[in-house]
Amino acid sequence: MARRPALITKKVKKPRVTKNEQYLVNFKYLGDEPKLRDDYEQSDFVSALNWYANMATVAEAREYLKEYLISVNRQKDISIINKLSDAWVPTTAAWVARIICRGTKVTPEANTFLQNKLKESAARVASKKEEETEESVNVVSIKERMRERQSEIIGDIEQLIDSGEEFSLYDWLKAKEIPAAYCPAIIMHYSPWLTELIESLEGNDEQLKEAYAHLTKKQLRDRVLFLSQLIQDAEKYSNVTKKTRAPRKPRAVSVEKRFKHFRYQKEDNNFKIASINPEKIIGAQELWTFNTKYKIVTVFRALDRGGLQINRSSITGYDEKTSFSKGTGRSPEKSLDFLRNGGKIVLRKMMDGLKTNKPLQVRINENTVLMRVM
Repeated sequence: MARRPALITKKVKKPRVTKNEQYLVNFKYLGDEPKLRDDYEQSDFVSALNWYANMATVAEAREYLKEYLISVNRQKDISIINKLSDAWVPTTAAWVARIICRGTKVTPEANTFLQNKLKESAARVASKKEEETEESVNVVSIKERMRERQSEIIGDIEQLIDSGEEFSLYDWLKAKEIPAAYCPAIIMHYSPWLTELIESLEGNDEQLKEAYAHLTKKQLRDRVLFLSQLIQDAEKYSNVTKKTRAPRKPRAVSVEKRFKHFRYQKEDNNFKIASINPEKIIGAQELWTFNTKYKIVTVFRALDRGGLQINRSSITGYDEKTSFSKGTGRSPEKSLDFLRNGGKIVLRKMMDGLKTNKPLQVRINENTVLMRVM
């Protein structure tokens, strides 16, 4: 007689203990919060620290430290304790602070330990603040970078003007591939100068007449024409660049994300049919489906050469005039044979032969088999 295999004993999981239950368990063995006398033994002090380590939380440790700081008139240091992360709260020092606040005079060594931990906490907060300040200083905003580049561009244009050589601002901007975003700044920089020259030429403002008295009428007119052309070039370049800028390409959507909400029936044992890969629907000109629950055949025909698309659980990009659904009646097997093997002409005749019109089955669901695409 064959020996029976030994029974495999399952590992018994320990019951999950909540914080309150754990507290009660610890309380059973550790008792109430200790109250030390001034002439305590070192072993009593260690036992007290052990009690707090098992019974108190980090949040309570933070409160113990703040309570101590208030008792010694160091309220301004409370903000340091508030800024400490839970990982950096000096819990052992907090237990010492709690013992002091309960009226026990601790040893000089214990007090020195507490003060050193408070100093370390202050230094840690100050160091973190310096790092954050340094990071914020090093990060240059986009506006600041654009302002610096803008000053450089206008400075280069000023050098061209001062050189006295003839130049086309439009050609210069194009050659340097200056972004159109800087053109408004160029226009705003030279527009007030052009206004001053025009007013000086007209002679209505005495101050401007005196300021440009060193220039003849012809020189004034030449400068007015030059700055007018400069501003027009900036405007033309801005308009042309914006029109010729390549449109931003949409981010490609992954196949997994596109079909995340797409539900369909993979196969049906009753009719012995199975769905094609749904990825073939994208860009197809026709999609034929069969609803196994209501025995409905549906054909989706694309609206244009872009083909059919999918949006969540729906088919999109179809032509409403040429897409429709029809019921197959009590004997859908014949229609399914045509669906499996028939060409376009056979399928068209099949649909003409089905007399029961149904609302277009736009949504694909768990009862829809994807028969074929064309």
